[in-house]
Amino acid sequence: MIINKKRAKKHNIDIMFLMILFLIFTFSAVSVLLMAVNSYKAVVKANEENAGTRAATAYIREKVRQHDRAGAIEITEINGNQAIRMEEAEGYSLYIYYMDGYLMELNAKDGAGVTADFGNKLIEIKGMSFSWVDNQLIEVQVQEKNGINQVVEIGIKSSLNYTKNPEETAEYSEEEVVANAD
Repeated sequence: MIINKKRAKKHNIDIMFLMILFLIFTFSAVSVLLMAVNSYKAVVKANEENAGTRAATAYIREKVRQHDRAGAIEITEINGNQAIRMEEAEGYSLYIYYMDGYLMELNAKDGAGVTADFGNKLIEIKGMSFSWVDNQLIEVQVQEKNGINQVVEIGIKSSLNYTKNPEETAEYSEEEVVANAD
């Protein structure tokens, strides 16, 4: 009987040791899993914060490149909001501008008397501005919701871009072009 008591006591210690080992393993696995979840949350949050600005600048860049024709792109205003105006089909223009916390887009007939309120909200941002750089680049500054500014320069590849001063743009008649070609 003494042997059975020792064997039972030893057996209980073995079970306790295995249970403690299992608890340590479980605690370690849960800890690693929680660290991975927290890391994943941080990456997702950073991507979400940056996605709006990247999407806004990518959208503007793509639209400008689609409309890159001689004289088809200008920086103008629509109801006091700075905008990029791009000629679409004959007599129609596409405006991209910032208003009331959003990147806006408005497709309108020239001279139709539309206002900036008619535009479609695209992406929530905090601010935006445009400027020409050497008449070959449009500099776009977008301010994210969290206040970080992103600056993108979009190259204009068309041979003749819009200038505000009409005297800077030389226009030639067909006879002058033919005469100069000889």
